[in-house]
Amino acid sequence: MRRLGLAGALTSLLVAGTLPLTPGVGLRATDTVSPTVLGLLPVAPWLLLSLLALVASVWTARRGGRVAALGSVIAGAVLLLSLIVWTRQPSQLAHVQPLPGVMEVVAGLLLLALVQVFTWTGPQRRTGLLVGFALGVALTGYLLSPDGRTKFPSTPGYYRVMRPVPADETTRLISGYNADLANLNAIRKSIDLPPLPPIKAVSELGAQGLPQAIADQGYRLLQPARPAYGEPVLFLTAALLLVSGLLHLRRPQLQQASDWLTGSVIAVLVTLLVPSFAATNFNLSQLVRGAPFLRDFLSRSWPPNLAQVNPQNPSANIYPLQEVMSQMALTVEIALVGTFIATLFALPLSFLAARNLTARHVLMRASYVVVRTFFNVDRGIDTLILALVFVAAVGLGPFAGVLAMAIHSVADLGKLYSEAIENAERGPIEALESVGATGTNVLRWGILPQVLPLFTSYTLYRFEINFRVSIVLGFVGAGGIGFFIQGAMASGHYDQMIIGVIAIIVIVNLIDFLSSELRRRLV
Repeated sequence: MRRLGLAGALTSLLVAGTLPLTPGVGLRATDTVSPTVLGLLPVAPWLLLSLLALVASVWTARRGGRVAALGSVIAGAVLLLSLIVWTRQPSQLAHVQPLPGVMEVVAGLLLLALVQVFTWTGPQRRTGLLVGFALGVALTGYLLSPDGRTKFPSTPGYYRVMRPVPADETTRLISGYNADLANLNAIRKSIDLPPLPPIKAVSELGAQGLPQAIADQGYRLLQPARPAYGEPVLFLTAALLLVSGLLHLRRPQLQQASDWLTGSVIAVLVTLLVPSFAATNFNLSQLVRGAPFLRDFLSRSWPPNLAQVNPQNPSANIYPLQEVMSQMALTVEIALVGTFIATLFALPLSFLAARNLTARHVLMRASYVVVRTFFNVDRGIDTLILALVFVAAVGLGPFAGVLAMAIHSVADLGKLYSEAIENAERGPIEALESVGATGTNVLRWGILPQVLPLFTSYTLYRFEINFRVSIVLGFVGAGGIGFFIQGAMASGHYDQMIIGVIAIIVIVNLIDFLSSELRRRLV
């Protein structure tokens, strides 16, 4: 139970500093700001009580037992009460106050934390700390420099707090808006818009959006009744704190040493996933609303138009099924040629990228670094990007797809091959070396017999991947079944497009079955 309480407290603290609680609206949608709990502290000081309770909950969790359980219950109750009080607040004006330097420092700290993830354990811990600190300071310094502000103009003042607006200042803003209302209504009348009435309270400002004259001065209308995506998370973590704390009170022995690690991992995952869902506009209700369009799409696609023969006008005959089979064969050939070319280059490069074969000579160690760097760079460039480049270079057609697929697959296969070589058993190699066998003989009789089955398995698996990739490459002009489907959809021939989809499903499953069976027999 303690791990759930820790997860709730740590998640709440991270959310309070990173995720928006409520929107602050301006005239346009782009004027909207999304302050966090920390950013709202000047406007709602009582929210600080919930943060202090959360910190106290984390602190008491160190002692464990009933003390930790009681800390979770109190923190959950205080957080829940604070959120309820906030959501019942009326709309109010607030002034946006940017905090320069905060985002720059946070970026440096994140880089430091990223380095620590890979160097925290082992002998390189101190070196990793120094390197991470140096990189973090360098990144922060660059972002604060004139060049950094030019390249990343949104970073300065990215983090903002909301300053409360005194009552007399609010009255002055409303009076100024009403005084200029006659001119504004004259403009609206000239473009056939209805006139706006004068306002008497702040709550009326948000009806048509905050007036431009007020929004341009840095004011925003906070609307606590409208939650941002961080608010539901805080309500859930408050409930988690309460429930886990009450259960922990009943059974205080339910705690382990790994509770801190588990709670921290959950907190980080939640803090990363929630804004990711929000950024992608993930909304299942849109899928429900789009169901009629899906039904219309399916009705246009079925039954498939396998062939259309017009005896009176033979020139108008079309044979979609035959075209699908032809394009599917071309897709398989693209994947086959691309995989074959990649294998030819990946095989020799993999021996240069194997650490156990290149550790004895300085030139070999240099080749290891060069080849590994090439693999990493090549794997970072997606096949689709390479296809777009080669389509521009050699034109539309399967040749561009083959080149893109081969170049990208070299790195993937080379990395897998080299790791197989590095994991080869040392016994046969040492036995051959002890009797004076040359390097070529050691490679031929000690390494290749061990890794060839794995090489074959990896190559077959890569062919499966390349076949799926070649379908997508057709959509950017690299030929094959993807090109046929794109053309059929663009021309509205959904009953022909569905033939290609069915063919893809059949061939993909057939290739997967055959490849799996071959790998099972070889490995």
